[in-house]
Amino acid sequence: MKRRSFLLGAGLAGTAWATGPSVQAGPATLGRWDWSCPTCHFEVALSPTAVTISAVPPDAVEALKSRQRIAAEAMVLAGADQRPVVWRAGRWDEPDAHHRRLTVDASQMALQAELSFAYDAATGILSLQNVLRHVGRGDAIDLRAASSFAILVREPIDRMIYLTGGWTEETAIQQGHPGDGVLTLESRSGKTGFQFQPYIALVTESDTWLCQILWSGNWQVQVEPKKDAVLLSGGLNDWHFRHRLAPGQSLRLPEVLFGRFDGSLNAATQQLHDFRRSRRPDRDRPIPVQFNSWYPYLGEPTAELLMPLVPIARQIGCEAFVVDAGWYRTDNGESDAGWKQRTGDWRTSRKRFPTGLRALSQACRSEGLLFGLWFEPEVISSASSIRARYPEWLHHIHGEEPAPDERAVLNLGVPAAWDHVFERLSRMLRVIGVDWMKWDFNADLASGGWAPGLPPELTRRDPLVAHYEGLYRMQDAIRTAFPDLILEMCAGGGGRMDGKILAHAHTNWMSDQESAVRKLAIHFGTQLAHPAVTCNDWLIDWPGSADEHPGQVEPASLVDWRGDLAFRLRVAMLGTFGISAPIDRWSRSDIATAAAHVGLYVARLRPLIHHGNQFYLTPAPEPDGSSDWAAVWYAAKDGLSGVLFAFRLSGADATRAFELSGLQEGTRYKVTFGFGETTTRTGGELAAGLEISLPDLFRSELCLVERA
Repeated sequence: MKRRSFLLGAGLAGTAWATGPSVQAGPATLGRWDWSCPTCHFEVALSPTAVTISAVPPDAVEALKSRQRIAAEAMVLAGADQRPVVWRAGRWDEPDAHHRRLTVDASQMALQAELSFAYDAATGILSLQNVLRHVGRGDAIDLRAASSFAILVREPIDRMIYLTGGWTEETAIQQGHPGDGVLTLESRSGKTGFQFQPYIALVTESDTWLCQILWSGNWQVQVEPKKDAVLLSGGLNDWHFRHRLAPGQSLRLPEVLFGRFDGSLNAATQQLHDFRRSRRPDRDRPIPVQFNSWYPYLGEPTAELLMPLVPIARQIGCEAFVVDAGWYRTDNGESDAGWKQRTGDWRTSRKRFPTGLRALSQACRSEGLLFGLWFEPEVISSASSIRARYPEWLHHIHGEEPAPDERAVLNLGVPAAWDHVFERLSRMLRVIGVDWMKWDFNADLASGGWAPGLPPELTRRDPLVAHYEGLYRMQDAIRTAFPDLILEMCAGGGGRMDGKILAHAHTNWMSDQESAVRKLAIHFGTQLAHPAVTCNDWLIDWPGSADEHPGQVEPASLVDWRGDLAFRLRVAMLGTFGISAPIDRWSRSDIATAAAHVGLYVARLRPLIHHGNQFYLTPAPEPDGSSDWAAVWYAAKDGLSGVLFAFRLSGADATRAFELSGLQEGTRYKVTFGFGETTTRTGGELAAGLEISLPDLFRSELCLVERA
């Protein structure tokens, strides 16, 4: 059977529409399609092997026309027919003022690409969605690479901003310059990954470009300097990628967001946040403050330990009580094995919960708390009955059968496996009475892989594409079946945190980092790429002193003793918010401090943090706490209120002034410092600077600003 390999490069960009010349139908080596917006002008160009877009400021249109176009070269990385597809212009149409579709056809095979451009007038974000279709009969078309976009930014770039990291060290903000050479960001871990985020910002003297890929599997972004331009390209990572399209089948490539925004990175980030919030499920529903059992008991929760915590959690003001890993057994019975070695079958451990989890769920409800439960639906332990009964449901990564003594990954692209997971999860959620589901994923998938013996109509698909399409359908199916459920995603922290998975869930556990000082830096990085409402964080057992916490789990050498309880609470409050600590050992003073912060967060701060405009008022702090101050300000959209979080780190200056933008200049505001002193200022005075004094290192201030 003949199969063909190709790479499609496609372009996108923009922030508004204006009619321009259409691409002409029929064979062509180059077509053009122009449109303009208040902040940018774009030219889509069709070369023989790629669709690219040139993007320039409106006042540079004439300069664009006089420059030589640069097309993204299509390079095939694998396959017998290592050559690019040759494209010819097809047609374009405009369903409405904010949507356009461009169709191109392959000249030597029955392949068609439809590029859909959608402009969001509220934010100025342009999204591009590419769909590849086999429009003929006969042989399958063998795709070995399929990128989503190629964008030529024709404006001098001062710096590039991107995010790097690792487990417990997510989203460190990095800066570079296009002149440094080609920059490649990617994941080959089978998930979004810790090493990079599928996000990049290009900052000029007066404006900011943003680009973000919405995809949870392997991806790639490349920034390449060109003459008078920077070429942004990427999409699916072609590493071990192979997807065969049969006649009538299609492949939807990852959606890409792009835009040029007047002003600073703060201004561009606010628009990205607004767009991403508009894509969230149940976007107006508040995310409850949670108590989570993980850090007090590290995978060994029991009814005896947890029942006494329920009334204390309620006293503190928590709204949900979530039982994290370790509550379950396998179909094969009880076990003393660790929490990782019992995943996959999801049976309540009667050894740990003699009367079942429903009793704990009901106890929570009697206290006015929602009840939550941790799952890791995709990861199967060696003791799970699934391993022996359905080995064909497991990913065979790089063609190798999972080792019998190691955990494996269930392939959600296999329909029978998908049905089993949905049935088992639905039954547990319904029987126990679960209001909050935490979905974890502590595994790497690499390129995935099909087990032997599965039907070819299934295995011709790329295994990661099939898996993640199955995951997104599962998220939607669970939320549909349980419309009041809060769905939190996790992957050892931020290992699978991206715009696509968060279009199907409510929030994401941000990092397993325990140090509040280091977590503060992670907030700054993560909230460039994601709105605060999707970034879940907890107060983790604050150290206090050895006398106050004799049962401290971590060795003293690993505990970050910096920051008092208020400092630690305020770091966790920067997104969605919870507490994971042995609260039964807290002093009355600790409980009162936490309760005051939770009460303020629920009553006044949550809407500002989750729905307001975010402003970073300092550079991102260093993870080791060596920076001087860190401050972030959230202003309400109507300009009538806001909240400032200011953290003194290692700086010598005990006083700093912070300019609070986004308020109404002539309006008078009441400013409350913490839970005590108040003063009044006009919006203009606050924009000029609010002075904060903190005599001691690693202390914080929280200032609530409301119309007087």
